[in-house]
Amino acid sequence: MRGVILFWLVCSLSASGQQNLLRSKWKEVFKEDFNGTKLDLTKWNPYNSPGHDRNGLRRPGAFSVANGLLTVTAEMIDGNLVSGGMAHRANYKYGKFEFKVRAEPDSSAATSAVVLTWPESEQWPVDGENDIYETLTNASRKPFHTFIHYDKTNKQHHFQHDADAKEWHVIAMEWSPDSLIIYRDGQPVYTLTDKKAIPQVPHHLCIQLDAFKKTMTGKVKMYVDWVRIYQLNDK
Repeated sequence: MRGVILFWLVCSLSASGQQNLLRSKWKEVFKEDFNGTKLDLTKWNPYNSPGHDRNGLRRPGAFSVANGLLTVTAEMIDGNLVSGGMAHRANYKYGKFEFKVRAEPDSSAATSAVVLTWPESEQWPVDGENDIYETLTNASRKPFHTFIHYDKTNKQHHFQHDADAKEWHVIAMEWSPDSLIIYRDGQPVYTLTDKKAIPQVPHHLCIQLDAFKKTMTGKVKMYVDWVRIYQLNDK
């Protein structure tokens, strides 16, 4: 019996040590809990532009903040499909991007909920685009996807998440010079080591509910509970 207890203690200490090592690897540099009653414009830049691929309009009014949640709403207003997108105002080269997100079903199959990183240079696709979380227009929101865009010809790597985007998920991307690792609910699910596909320039995080059609019925909402960004700890 003593041996069993000793083995359990060793395993527990080992797991605890691994967790402490994981925590010490990263230094939190940005934290957003969407508290308050409006979007913090010192942190985020909402788009005021045509929609994705010129479908509808992106307007700041599509965003609302209440009860600790960011909500992006897509709906028809005055004959236009109006939705929203926004960019974090800081750029980072490498790091960990983590967020908690879900999306409503879309009976019109008109919208795609996306959380991504976009190059500060605006040189797309040469400097990459990391679509960490993307529902596409699947009406049921199951499955969802990760797409990594790269190269001047817009080559892509793809991973399918066999999970339901209508439910809350914590999604993360660890970005280093040599790899991109995607996590879902704390577990690594996809690793990319194609050096040609891994960005080597600063990116910023974007949150978007993209329109893929000119019209839709009803309303569709995307929710983000929180966002965290980390850089490697130099200690």
